[in-house]
Amino acid sequence: MKIHQPISALVLALCGTFFSLAAVAEVTIPYHEYSDSPTIGRGEGTSTDPRDPGYGAMKVFIEKVKTYTGALPEGEKVIFQRNQSTGRAVSALRAGIQFANANAPKPVFSEPSWGFAYNSVPFGMRFEQMMGFLFDAKIDGFNGNGLALAQSILDSRGGTQIVLPVVGSTMQGSGYFPKPIGKPECHAGDADCMSQGNGIGLAGLCTSGWRIRYLAPPQDIVERACDLLVKRGIIPAKTLTFYPPVGGQSVLLPMQRGTIQGFEYVNPYDDLADFFPIKEATATAPLGKPDAGGLDCSPVQAFPIPPGTKPNCSQNIGQIGARYAHQPSWHQPFLISWIHIDKAVWNSLNPAQQAAIARAAKESVVESYNATESVECIKLKAILDINKGINQRNIDGTPRMHNGKPVSATMTMATWPDDALKVLLEASNDHLASLAGSNSQNEKTDAQKDFATVYNALTKYGASIGATKFNPGKFPAKTGLVAGQECKLVKM
Repeated sequence: MKIHQPISALVLALCGTFFSLAAVAEVTIPYHEYSDSPTIGRGEGTSTDPRDPGYGAMKVFIEKVKTYTGALPEGEKVIFQRNQSTGRAVSALRAGIQFANANAPKPVFSEPSWGFAYNSVPFGMRFEQMMGFLFDAKIDGFNGNGLALAQSILDSRGGTQIVLPVVGSTMQGSGYFPKPIGKPECHAGDADCMSQGNGIGLAGLCTSGWRIRYLAPPQDIVERACDLLVKRGIIPAKTLTFYPPVGGQSVLLPMQRGTIQGFEYVNPYDDLADFFPIKEATATAPLGKPDAGGLDCSPVQAFPIPPGTKPNCSQNIGQIGARYAHQPSWHQPFLISWIHIDKAVWNSLNPAQQAAIARAAKESVVESYNATESVECIKLKAILDINKGINQRNIDGTPRMHNGKPVSATMTMATWPDDALKVLLEASNDHLASLAGSNSQNEKTDAQKDFATVYNALTKYGASIGATKFNPGKFPAKTGLVAGQECKLVKM
């Protein structure tokens, strides 16, 4: 049987028997994909080679499933096909884990969520350590590993999906801002950068008056950290505010319209593709000319920008003013995307098909991570090079001036200072503890019990492997470097 249309939960419920009898036929499973960014989705990409412009991380999983199920008896091949009209409560690619509840009239998601912990935890383990938790851990009081624990919690709450990690992506940048939080790594002759000194610090961020896009839980942690500074009398009040995620809306749009002043997103690979339009590129100038094209982004757009609003200019984020790229990735040491497969679909497959998909998932999450890692240094260098000699623009495209001089748009690395990280870590620990609720088990909600179960398991596993202190690791990069050489563009 080949499915060409999205499968609704109702149809699956009515046709479960038919599905189970049809397991010998080729199956196409439509899924909803949350991102077209190369390293975290893009299942319709044209290549599994990260050096190819058509690379898609999800494509790695899709091709592996085709290969492994294609080796089964004729007609048992399984094909995952991106289809945005497929309901997320049926089959979907998501960052982290959420769940649909069969006993509710509409999909129900845990609140507070425990699923983000299966993406990554702020100040938490690195990717390779998380893979150990998912596949190798022997969790106290539970007969299974971290992956089995996630599935058991979903099942216990009436979940309707099977979940598998399928895409791995490297540590994320922790913010593009108009001013550096810590000391910037200024390029020679960049007077504007050098005037920033050691940066504005966490106190400067909290009192900046900026509106930034910083998704939960990192947003919650930054807000809590600012509140700690207010409580301690270090700042009089918090003036930093946040922009909510808008489905289908690129972060570049509110930047270009002056609605936000900064944001965090993914990693250099995706950031370069999404926030630096390449214009008039040539063989000798592959990064093109940022000052070409339409630079008038006016008028300023109100908050929040309505869904469906189209971009009207091509200024990149450095031209707009957010020229300082921050590390380390305290808020998200890695990213894992998960495939959620409706149980009726999963149960319609025979054991060999299920085993082939599980094998493809485990292999592809590592392979896609390594693929991203292999080119990050090159992608970061392109970001740092693209605006050399380019100056910032006002929203109407005119040159931005300060003291009668143009302001550089050159992208520049900056770090979070140690004192800021210390407060953010304290805020992170407080926030995560709050999600677990009361110390009394009887006073916890079901969602709080679930979060506490996951967080305690992660914490104990981290302690068992010596991962008790924040260690973001070295900035990932391999391609273009001498064997054993490290990427020197980021100093952590």
